[in-house]
Amino acid sequence: MTPRISRPLVVVLATTLAAGTLGCGLLNQAQDLVNNAQVLSDFADRLGKAQTLTYTADYVTPDGATVTLAQQPPNTAFIAKDTRFIFTQEAIFLCSTEQAVLTCQKSPNSQSTMDSSDAQLMGGLGGPGFVMPEVALGLILAASLVPGAKVEQSTQTIAGQGAKCASATGLDAAASPGDSDSPKEFTVCVTDAGILGSFTATSTAGERVGIELTKYSDAADVALFAPPAGAKIVDVTQIQPS
Repeated sequence: MTPRISRPLVVVLATTLAAGTLGCGLLNQAQDLVNNAQVLSDFADRLGKAQTLTYTADYVTPDGATVTLAQQPPNTAFIAKDTRFIFTQEAIFLCSTEQAVLTCQKSPNSQSTMDSSDAQLMGGLGGPGFVMPEVALGLILAASLVPGAKVEQSTQTIAGQGAKCASATGLDAAASPGDSDSPKEFTVCVTDAGILGSFTATSTAGERVGIELTKYSDAADVALFAPPAGAKIVDVTQIQPS
């Protein structure tokens, strides 16, 4: 069986914010976009640089587990304790542990780069609090449209890496009545190199999620871009997450 992909809180954040703000009228929020244009520009510039990077990044999740994200374009690997996602020019792998054996679906790859569905799958494997930087940019954009919301910049050093952070507060206005999954605030940090440094969020019900970079290297082990020895490989025409 493949890992069941839970719907991370971050997906709820993006969907709820987008729906709530568009309902208020996009043109009416034009000034908010202007006020936050520099924040969005800085983050977009960083994300653009990251697409060509070779690196390995380790993150700690809320339950203390470690997940690893490695990239050597066009190859990408996301590795957690019992699951992994691997994207190469030739194939895509989605792996999970079954009866102590790592079993990997293998699908031929016709894409030159990962698409949004691949990024969403990786975020789901990371669990609540893990976002790909592209999703983080979307969250900032959506938050900047919420009436009365405030988006502020700051800088941090995370795992020895300089990072720029955006904190959004006052997001309650975008929540539907009785929707406890909607965010009331979040902070996302992207390093100077362009990778996710940290993400924390609090829902209107008080649920907190978060993930933080703990180790970074500008190199990647090529062995990460293939299933490990002993893994069971199942050829499929299309990856089927469950």
